[in-house]
Amino acid sequence: MHDSAGSVPADDPARRRGVRSVDRALDVLSAFSAAHPRFQLTELAEAAGVPKTSTHRIAVTLVERGFLRQEADGAYVLGNRLLELGSLVSTTNALSHLTQGVAEELIRSTGETVLIAEIDWQDRSLLITGKREAPHSPESLSPLGRRSTLGTGCISRAILSALPREESEEIVTRLPLAQRTPASITDPDALRRELETTRRYGYAVEIGEFIAGIAGVAVPVMVGGRPAGAIAVCGRITRMPRQRLEALGNHIKHLLGRTAAAHPPSPPRAG
Repeated sequence: MHDSAGSVPADDPARRRGVRSVDRALDVLSAFSAAHPRFQLTELAEAAGVPKTSTHRIAVTLVERGFLRQEADGAYVLGNRLLELGSLVSTTNALSHLTQGVAEELIRSTGETVLIAEIDWQDRSLLITGKREAPHSPESLSPLGRRSTLGTGCISRAILSALPREESEEIVTRLPLAQRTPASITDPDALRRELETTRRYGYAVEIGEFIAGIAGVAVPVMVGGRPAGAIAVCGRITRMPRQRLEALGNHIKHLLGRTAAAHPPSPPRAG
């Protein structure tokens, strides 16, 4: 098959330059994180690994398109266009479809912060894709868009518990179990015991394990027979004794079950 007159061959230098420019723009955007939300130009170029002159050209374009914003002191921060696109992602995937109503009902009925996290199995990371924040929510709770490694905490355990045992065991043996707080689980055998408890009850409870002073309970969200993520209710330990956490775990399970029953998967189309 021949290329049409207007097409560009895959090995054409112009096309390679075009791809490289996209790569560099994405490198610039990817340099931003919760730990580094703003950069001066030189800092941004260093963080992105892109020459300063190229970074400046890219940043100017991204500012014009709303993907970056330049503040009065010249520093760059992420722009509202990303928030706009991010909301489209969070409202169109299956995880959001199953949890949106549940999250709204939970924050009304509990008065505590609700988190929705999606699992990326490629790098075994968790991304906070939804957050319904209580008025008294601690600032330390994970912000929307934060990515963390699968490991300690009720969200990670809820997701791992929903996998077949053989698969979860293979993952547990390779997990970096960080000592985030004095209560963090860093022993793989202790994690295995907690996973068995989570499987038995259908929810995972944590008290000061991921963030000091914060307790939470999480339930896995299943899509196509596999955990796509989890939904959690979190708050200060003083308001979240174990008895309340366990009651909330059962409540979340009930709400998710009701939602799944009301919105069953669509039957496959005829070929």
